[in-house]
Amino acid sequence: MRTGRIAGVLLLLPPLLAGCSGDTEENRAGRGTASGKPKPYTGPMVKDAWSSLNGGHSRIEMKQVERRGDRSVLRFYLTNPDKKPQHYSFGTTIAGSAFGNLHFKLVDPVGHKAYTPLYDDADKTVGSNLFITSAHPGAHYETILEFPALPRSLDRITVVTPTTAGEFTGVPVVDGRGPIKPTAPTPDLTDKPAPGSRVAWPVRGLDAPAKGGTFDLYGLTEGDVKSTSSSGSEEKVGLRTDVLFEFDKATLTGRAKSVLDQVAAETRAKADPARPPILITGHTDGKGAHDYNMSLSQRRADTVLRELQARLGTAYRYRAEGKGETEPVAKENGPDDEQARQRNRRVEISYQIKQQTTETSTTTSRAEQERRGGTAGPPASFRPDGRTVAARSATFGSGKGDRRRIDVKPFYRDGAYLVVVFDIVNLGPERGPAPTENYSASGGGTFGDFTVTDPATRTVYRGVRMGGEGGAFVDPGWSAFRTEPGTGNRGFFYVPAPPPTVKSVTFNAGPFGQIPNVPIQ
Repeated sequence: MRTGRIAGVLLLLPPLLAGCSGDTEENRAGRGTASGKPKPYTGPMVKDAWSSLNGGHSRIEMKQVERRGDRSVLRFYLTNPDKKPQHYSFGTTIAGSAFGNLHFKLVDPVGHKAYTPLYDDADKTVGSNLFITSAHPGAHYETILEFPALPRSLDRITVVTPTTAGEFTGVPVVDGRGPIKPTAPTPDLTDKPAPGSRVAWPVRGLDAPAKGGTFDLYGLTEGDVKSTSSSGSEEKVGLRTDVLFEFDKATLTGRAKSVLDQVAAETRAKADPARPPILITGHTDGKGAHDYNMSLSQRRADTVLRELQARLGTAYRYRAEGKGETEPVAKENGPDDEQARQRNRRVEISYQIKQQTTETSTTTSRAEQERRGGTAGPPASFRPDGRTVAARSATFGSGKGDRRRIDVKPFYRDGAYLVVVFDIVNLGPERGPAPTENYSASGGGTFGDFTVTDPATRTVYRGVRMGGEGGAFVDPGWSAFRTEPGTGNRGFFYVPAPPPTVKSVTFNAGPFGQIPNVPIQ
């Protein structure tokens, strides 16, 4: 369970029964063989949305993000598409909903950054106050929310909503003018704005001191030889010691030379010698005595240091240390014990990445980005979801069983990331899963840990986090907003983008099985 201001959740509905049995029959909705890019979308940035904690059905139209000195202002319109007045909530906790908080996020997909809203001293988001006022059907309610200042180079950004609307890519970033306030009038509580009219919510704290968060985005890729965790400022390469070393020794294998040659070339291209050191850290699995593991991990780290220094020379400073079994990346003594131990046996090489002399720009050429070792393209324009390209169903629990279907949409690139898009439909007979049962839970939760694989290289791409290990994922924060049989929930999450030459991937959808040939558009 993820809690806190960024993506906190509370268990409100009964969880699914333990266990699941996945069947992988293909639904008639289609196979993953869609080809060709969709036509450019030219309409307004509008999506229907269902919020958590009974927060209501709304229609969201994104407008822009404005630079306002030491802060930024997100501006959008919220419309009630139903027939009766509706109270709205965009909190992801009971407390957040009680405060009328708007738990939106801004994501810079090229600069590898995420921004959370500004909060005042009472832990309330700064901007529109939705706590008391109800929205009347058809009226467009101007909504504003403040964030930390954005880099001057940004001209587009992605807005992540805590709803089934998910992400809004390609939202323009502009220079704001005049005082920070709504442009539409704020009606009295007794007023009934007419359908089609533009009004505004009450606001709070627009000019008061406030604090917000700025986070590096960390992407994780895993292959047979190495794993890579990277942000816009640092990189950590984990080399499998089963590939590098003889069993229980610090002696290099015959294969180690080519592996270290490749790592040295990548390090030379990316590491900043002005921000030392290159840190080499040895790790073991949990077997064996602590003192022995510490010694073995240190000797292996020393060996890799010598090999890198021989290849990179004295322009860099190096440091080696052994951590033994004290910092595992996978839980041992479970059903996947051997795989977990294999992941924990590693040597990690960490360094700070060279930075451009000016702020990262969304207009940086692809050639320059690739020269620096990345796979980033431009930020995505706003786009509606494509047609369903594949579907699978799975049964959860025992007895009658709760049945779900996942409808997979074409994936797409947003800057340095791949956006994985799907619907999860409740086929009944019971209500859907609790909101806390998500699909980016690193192995936990009903749906497990969804990932993406490049079938050619077998590289696995895992969910992107804000702030590294333990941080919130770039996803809606929930798996279920509507839980009744017959309803569906749009889901999405970000993973590091595979190379531009990769046109389709395999979607590892937990209990729904592996879904091949999902197109990237």
